[in-house]
Amino acid sequence: MSFIPLSIVIITRNEAANIERCIRSVQAISNDIIVVDSGSTDKTVALAEKMGARVYRLPWGGYSKQKNFGNSKSKHNYIFSLDADEAFSPELRDELIALFKQGNLKPLYKVNRFNHFCNKPIRHGSWYPDWHYCLFDKTILHWLETDDVHESLSWNASTPKGSLKSVLLHYTTRSELQYLQKMEKYAQLFAVKMHARGKSAGIFKAYSSALFRFYREYILQLGFLDGSAGFKIARAHYIYTRNKYLYLRDM
Repeated sequence: MSFIPLSIVIITRNEAANIERCIRSVQAISNDIIVVDSGSTDKTVALAEKMGARVYRLPWGGYSKQKNFGNSKSKHNYIFSLDADEAFSPELRDELIALFKQGNLKPLYKVNRFNHFCNKPIRHGSWYPDWHYCLFDKTILHWLETDDVHESLSWNASTPKGSLKSVLLHYTTRSELQYLQKMEKYAQLFAVKMHARGKSAGIFKAYSSALFRFYREYILQLGFLDGSAGFKIARAHYIYTRNKYLYLRDM
């Protein structure tokens, strides 16, 4: 095996359907796989331990807090933050091996996620390209504990950054219903966050923003080329955008 000095940090809750694929994809290059679980009631923990991951249990405190805790338990300075529904592609594994062999790494790298909707690869709309910062030096950067919905790293304009050429596979959802439920959770979190900041919204804002998002993703970003999956994604984002402002209005 070609282990490199890279720790993998995965946060989980009821990810039994995904965790084996996720861990299996990184086992060939990392000898330090950390799972931070926030109260799974399925077989997530047992499966992760069976596959050799070090599992820690931590009550949910937000995405950034869970990830920072995992970083604190890592053996290596470089962290790849991985979601349970993600997996390394073979090309990404090879690229990382070459990158670490070359040395002189930058503190921060972004990777393009290749998203799948109900196992169908998505090549258009808002889902591709889908760049995220996932690989970083924990001695320089950490997750900012300021956002309940979308976590971000503590980089700024002067932070040296790089881009990985290979894709990270992302199995976003197993069903349309599951994705709608996920968007509903995000809509509620958004409304709570904005309300706490003193923001407000009306019906016009809710529907105009939702309609524009659907038009942008399905038409301008060519989501229709992904067939029914492209329509379902754009429709889900219409519902999410509408609801997050309606929830904020009701508050």
